[in-house]
Amino acid sequence: MSGDNAGGGMPIDIRRLQHASMQLSDIVADPSRWTELLEDVAAAAGAMGAGLIPQTGSEGALATGHLRECLETYVREGWPEQDADSHRRARVMNLRGEVALDRDLTDAGGRGTPFFDEFLPRFDGRWWAGIGVRGGPDFWSLTLHRSLRQGAFEQTERAVLQQFSLRLNEVCSLAHLAGRVAFSSVANSFDQIGKAVVAIDQTGRFIHANAAARRLMGASIQIARERLMFRDRHAAAEYARFVDRLRGLREGKTLFAPPIVVRRENAAPLVIRTLPVDGAARSPFLCARALLLLEEIVRPARSDWQLFGRAFRLTPAEARLAALLAVGETLEHAADTLGITKETARSRIKSIFQKTDTHRQAALVALLASLVRC
Repeated sequence: MSGDNAGGGMPIDIRRLQHASMQLSDIVADPSRWTELLEDVAAAAGAMGAGLIPQTGSEGALATGHLRECLETYVREGWPEQDADSHRRARVMNLRGEVALDRDLTDAGGRGTPFFDEFLPRFDGRWWAGIGVRGGPDFWSLTLHRSLRQGAFEQTERAVLQQFSLRLNEVCSLAHLAGRVAFSSVANSFDQIGKAVVAIDQTGRFIHANAAARRLMGASIQIARERLMFRDRHAAAEYARFVDRLRGLREGKTLFAPPIVVRRENAAPLVIRTLPVDGAARSPFLCARALLLLEEIVRPARSDWQLFGRAFRLTPAEARLAALLAVGETLEHAADTLGITKETARSRIKSIFQKTDTHRQAALVALLASLVRC
């Protein structure tokens, strides 16, 4: 019995944990159930909450409702650096396949750490357990937090969690494999129809680009430090706004974003459209959250301005402006080409927006480009 167990302990509900263990296989086909599973595991372990956290950072981390704010604060306030010693000790134990408890992470003199003495109490936490999880090439930790009232994790409970970790690791390996297979199938389907696609995670980290995408990206969109880098400053700003929105997206929500137009030197512009990643491909161990579809804008024929006019009931002046915008011309350059002032061009594009039910130039360009392909 731990001498620190002021609350007398709340033993693990073995039957309930076994039930949660049996439900683990469901996440292979449906990763959206991870949070639900973490809630079940926390309840079975007599804990206030649970989290699934990558050892290399917080990208892709999942947590039950009670721990979500705790995890966000932990990262925001730089606790991974302040907590480096206990984090290292837990990682070493987890890599050996052992379940780590809070008392394993104190120094040789039995003194506590700032994480357990200062940070956790801010969120009603006191006792902690961590299970190492392998998900493909990455290493994760399933953490359980208990309050002072719920009591410390006992040595006998460590053995129960150790047994649970065997099943957990087995299923997580399968989940990673299923995610890879599902994602590969999605990417291959785009290859077969000649579509260029790039996959990114929720923070914008580059994961994959098929051959068609790499050909279109060329020197205009490069990969540096696992990030997409745009030469077109306007496109870079639009993409940064998209990633910011994606980063703040809550689990279960879908992000609808306007297309991004990327202008290239000595080549036709690109339109980037976004698609959410669903199903098994959304495994937290794969972390793919969005697909970027890249498409080269086909330069319209001279007569296409008449097509735009008929399709959206544009005036001839509006249609001519739309035709120039459709090939990626800036509003300023289009105004110079047509011999009109910037103010006149802005007035006409407002009318075009209204008639085409668009709100941004990038969305208008994507719409007109799709009309040319029909």
